[in-house]
Amino acid sequence: MAYCPKCKGEMLPTAIECPHCGFDFPSEKTHGNASPSGFAYSPLADVALIVSMVAASFGACVAAVISVVSLFDGEFLNGLVLYPIAFLLQIGMLVVFLRVQQ
Repeated sequence: MAYCPKCKGEMLPTAIECPHCGFDFPSEKTHGNASPSGFAYSPLADVALIVSMVAASFGACVAAVISVVSLFDGEFLNGLVLYPIAFLLQIGMLVVFLRVQQ
């Protein structure tokens, strides 16, 4: 059994209006068509995502170059372990940023 949020009266779960007080429940169509709002969907957030995408791309390129240079300098721990991990993390960030933009 469902209860009305306004008068707390019992009603059918499929009812679109409370039989006691007449409270009209919004249809699901109005919720599905509502455009997202808030800071996450503002133009400022779009700019922040673009800047983050550029930074992640640049960071991934720098990590790749440093890893190759470290191998030639004899720093095998950095070249084979640490920098590739940093590179993969930044590529992952780039993928997340690209998916959020779509």
